Amino acid sequence: MKIGVISNDRSHANKKDGSLAELRQSSDDVIVARLHRRSNGDRSDLDQVLADFAAQGVELIVVDAGDGTIRDIVTRLDDAFAGNWPAFALVPSGKTNAIAADVGHSGKGVKALDRLLAARDAGTLGQQVTERAALEITWPGHRPMRGFLFGYAAFTEGVRFANERVHSAGVNKGLAVLLSIGGAMRRVLAGSGIAARLTVDGACVNAGRSFVMLASTLHVLTPNLRPFWDRGQGSVNWLDLPAPLPRWLVGVVRMALGRPKPWMEAAGYRSGRAQDLEVSLDTPFVLDGELFEADGPIRITATQPIRFVRA
Repeated sequence: MKIGVISNDRSHANKKDGSLAELRQSSDDVIVARLHRRSNGDRSDLDQVLADFAAQGVELIVVDAGDGTIRDIVTRLDDAFAGNWPAFALVPSGKTNAIAADVGHSGKGVKALDRLLAARDAGTLGQQVTERAALEITWPGHRPMRGFLFGYAAFTEGVRFANERVHSAGVNKGLAVLLSIGGAMRRVLAGSGIAARLTVDGACVNAGRSFVMLASTLHVLTPNLRPFWDRGQGSVNWLDLPAPLPRWLVGVVRMALGRPKPWMEAAGYRSGRAQDLEVSLDTPFVLDGELFEADGPIRITATQPIRFVRA
C-alpha cells in the first residue's frame, strides 16, 4: 500500500513540535508533502499534492493537521481521485481535532506514522477502521464544500469567542470547547437568537429564530458530547434549539449529554437523522472551525462513506 502524508506547517501542534514533513522524508512507498497554508485562503498547493498522490497510486492519506485541513482535502477528493477515494489516517495536530476524536487515530507525530507503517508492513492496517460520510454543503455562487461539523447561531458565536478569547490564551481541545460553549451562551442568551429557516427531508422544523443549530456526520463531539437524537433515517445528524430557549440550562445540559426528557420536544427542542437539510439564514455559518458567509439557501447532504484507519 502506497501512503501519502500531508503535513500542515501552520497547524497548532506542528508550529511547536515540528510537522511530519519536517521530521520525515519521502521514500519509495511513502510520499511526504508539506503544505504552506496561506491566510488568503489559497489552496493551490493542496490541489497539486492530491493530483500527485492520485498519479502515483496513493491508497492511504495520512493527515498531519487539524479539522480545517481535513475539510479542504475531502472537498477536493473528486478533483484528483474521482469516485475512487483513498482511505485516511489522522495524526491530530490542530486546536480542536474533533474529527480525530470521533473516528480515532494512532497517536501524534512521528510515533503515529511509525505505528501506521508497521501495521501496513505486518498486514494488519485494515483491522481497525471507522467509516464516516462527510457533509456535502452547496449554496449558490460557491464551490461545493465538504466537512464534518456545520452550525450557526450560538455555534458561530462559540467559534468567534474561541478565536478571540480562548485559543489566543493557549487553551485548546476539550477545555477550549467547553469555554467556547460558555462564552457563546453568554452572548446569545443576551440576545434573541438569529432568524433562520430549517427544513429536514422536506419538512420545515423551524421557521422562526434559532438559539443553535448543528449538523454533523460525527457520532460524538469533543469533549465526549452526544447531542443528537437517534431517530429518523440518513447519515446527517442534526439538532435545532429554538430562541428564546425554554429552561435553557437544564435543556442544554441534557441535550449535550444525549439525555432528552419528554418536555424538551414539546418546548421546541429538535434532533434526529436525515438525508437532506435545507437552511436559509443571513448570518455566517461554521464548517469545521471556519466561518463562511451564507449568501443564499444552503443544502446539506452526505457523501459516500470515507474509511478512517488506525494502528
